[in-house]
Amino acid sequence: MGKIISVVLPKGGVGKTTSAVNLAYYFAKKKYKTLIIDLDPIATCSFSLGFNKENIFGDIFDVFSYSKSIEAVIHPTGIDNLDCIPQIKLSKVEEGRQLKLISNEYLLRNIIKTISTNYRFIIFDCPPYLFGPTNLALIASDSVLIPIRTDEYSFEALDDLINRIDYINKTYNQKLTIEGIFITSYEKNIRASFKVKAKLFELKSAVMLNKSIPKDANMMNATFSKRPLGLASPSSRAAVAYKELAEEIILRNFGII
Repeated sequence: MGKIISVVLPKGGVGKTTSAVNLAYYFAKKKYKTLIIDLDPIATCSFSLGFNKENIFGDIFDVFSYSKSIEAVIHPTGIDNLDCIPQIKLSKVEEGRQLKLISNEYLLRNIIKTISTNYRFIIFDCPPYLFGPTNLALIASDSVLIPIRTDEYSFEALDDLINRIDYINKTYNQKLTIEGIFITSYEKNIRASFKVKAKLFELKSAVMLNKSIPKDANMMNATFSKRPLGLASPSSRAAVAYKELAEEIILRNFGII
């Protein structure tokens, strides 16, 4: 049975997609067969792995509408051990139609059951809100991985997410836990960033991951090259940090790297 992880925070610009893509890459590089599923209608995850309208032969939207099976929309990424279910970027009208299709809270969980034994990790890249696809992902997941920036606005989003996780745990999915919280775009020489990091470790020490991801201009270059940072700039500070974070998560789950 694979470990199913949602990458979530109801706030934009915290590095959810960058984290989902790069952790999936390093899981795969460690020979853990991994599937990443793009649940964000903006489809940045799909773009980051080189997918677009021309080379997508089916997406998660087709699965939700029952026009294709989940097996039929799994795309190879060209990276060993890494597959992707992409999403074609939706218009607002299409996004509204999708929300109507996913009114069944257990839809994604039931779909994922059919392939969960084929992968060691299944990663959901979620949109920056808690309704719709994110709600389905939380109900379908074993755990939640939370990227957060060191600004005060992120604390409110974190509290909202933790409250939702508690609700999902009590109502739909008793096994749902927090995989861990980790800091992105960290600037250790900025006093405010250090203070917020210290506050996070004080308040959420039980679920904080040790590795933080430093701010790194190479991330933008990787996005436009349509490759994970570990391929585009493997020796960059952020790439090395994501590798070490992936190892930390693997060690917590399997006891070995």
